[in-house]
Amino acid sequence: MASTDGDDTPGQLTSVRWPLRLTRAGMLAETLVQSFWPLAALILLVLAALMLGLQDSLPVEAVWTGIVVSGAAAVAAALYGLRTLRFPTHGAAMARLDSTLPGRPLQALLDKQTVGAGDEASTAVWRAHQRRMAERAKAARAVPADLRVSARDPYALRYMAVLAFAVALLFG
Repeated sequence: MASTDGDDTPGQLTSVRWPLRLTRAGMLAETLVQSFWPLAALILLVLAALMLGLQDSLPVEAVWTGIVVSGAAAVAAALYGLRTLRFPTHGAAMARLDSTLPGRPLQALLDKQTVGAGDEASTAVWRAHQRRMAERAKAARAVPADLRVSARDPYALRYMAVLAFAVALLFG
């Protein structure tokens, strides 16, 4: 049963539609933060310099050089972000959500019976298994996004940018 919003969640998994959407939205937030943190840090640094009035104490040539360098760095950071940006797929969101549930019920609900499909006893066991997995799937909750970028920013440059911005807010 495909819905009109791009969700290809089968009918057995309608109880996890919203947790799956929220998990996917969290995954999108993760990839946006991890891809564009350099651009955000650069913007904070430029704003801090402007708020502290650094441009007033420098010669005009240095200010123009700073503008050109900042602009080039912003373009490079934006290109880096666009290059590393990967939109999360429905399957990736389902796998992340399924990994938080005991027994991976979402994958079990998508499985098909291959052995003993003609045997009534085997089919009854399969249906009981599917019912148990459907009950476990109802307990699904959205997986929170992991917005940490420490692996991509080992020198904590983002904190230096935030500190400079905070100093500019207080003293600028």
